[in-house]
Amino acid sequence: MNPSGNPLLAAIKPSAIRAMHERKRETSIDLGMGQPTLMPAIEPFGEAMDWVRDNGTPYAPNSGLPELREAIARIYGGYYNPTAANVCAVNGSQEGIYLAVKALLDPRTDEALLTDPTYPSYGRCCDLEGIKLRTVRQNSHDGFALSADSLLDALGPATRMIILGSPANPTATVMDERELRRLARGLLERKGPPVWVVVDEVYRELTFTAKPYASLLDHYPHAIALESLSKSCALTGMRIGFVIGSVDAVSAMVRAHALMLMSVNVFAQHVALAIVREPRRLRAHFDWYSGQRQLLIDTAARLHLKILEPQGSFYTMLALPERWANSEAAADHLLERYDVVTVPGSVFGEASEGYLRLTWSAQPADVVTGLERIAEFWTNAT
Repeated sequence: MNPSGNPLLAAIKPSAIRAMHERKRETSIDLGMGQPTLMPAIEPFGEAMDWVRDNGTPYAPNSGLPELREAIARIYGGYYNPTAANVCAVNGSQEGIYLAVKALLDPRTDEALLTDPTYPSYGRCCDLEGIKLRTVRQNSHDGFALSADSLLDALGPATRMIILGSPANPTATVMDERELRRLARGLLERKGPPVWVVVDEVYRELTFTAKPYASLLDHYPHAIALESLSKSCALTGMRIGFVIGSVDAVSAMVRAHALMLMSVNVFAQHVALAIVREPRRLRAHFDWYSGQRQLLIDTAARLHLKILEPQGSFYTMLALPERWANSEAAADHLLERYDVVTVPGSVFGEASEGYLRLTWSAQPADVVTGLERIAEFWTNAT
């Protein structure tokens, strides 16, 4: 008997990143899973617990605590999204991606544009809703830089959404403000219905460019931003994130969110509220990551490893020797023979085949040891 169920869901392959992670051994050096190894600050948990003692754990509003949404809008909302009505608290940015696709696109007529390479969940959320996909290939020769012209040229008549990350996973690139302005201007000049641009900004507090982080929320009224405390505050397991956009867009996403999950758990929201009441807490780990980035760059240079210097996030792309152009085979060999977990570049698209994605969020000794083992692999492969 054939199994019943949603064929769209059945057609989606399991996460290859998780699959690599689940194969690691106790002895493995993990440069695969994008997860902080730092401990979160404990004070916000105490402040949230004080609130629970006095108030219990009642339902939260569907869109999130008003004072939390007001703070998020003040910190991240930019020019077009300054109020609590522009924000919905969600169960991590992952839910925010799905809500944007679910609430703002019509599977009968609309399509979405993704970059190649890109974070796989963007496409999976579209696949689950039956949204057709277009892709725009980025060029490894310029470090997979995000270009406004390439995005605009790739739009089709049915394209109603662009989904991208900045800082990007896996490439660690940050879209330059000049490119953001060009993209916004080009989209506003385009005839027909507006094109939503969903920008995954979960790594914005871990940006290492010379200029301050520039957000499309300051330049384009149809931008949707995804924020999260998971990476910058080492709170991946708390599942607390935010969607920011126009009141109409956020209202539609709140309706879908209420049907699926009702609201974000109230304790997590009060932990988040304690953090954003003192915004310096959002960057409490920045100096550590800045040091880790320099350690990565220096160690890779010493070992003659070809990496893309990260502009943001805690990833880098490592170019493979020609003999190992198949990134899946290379990642498998590194795990089995050298006990280092990495992620094949092919997971993220055709353009990143021939690369491995490495995370340098591991502790310093593990980053160095992992890179040394990769260099040994490199030497034996050439």
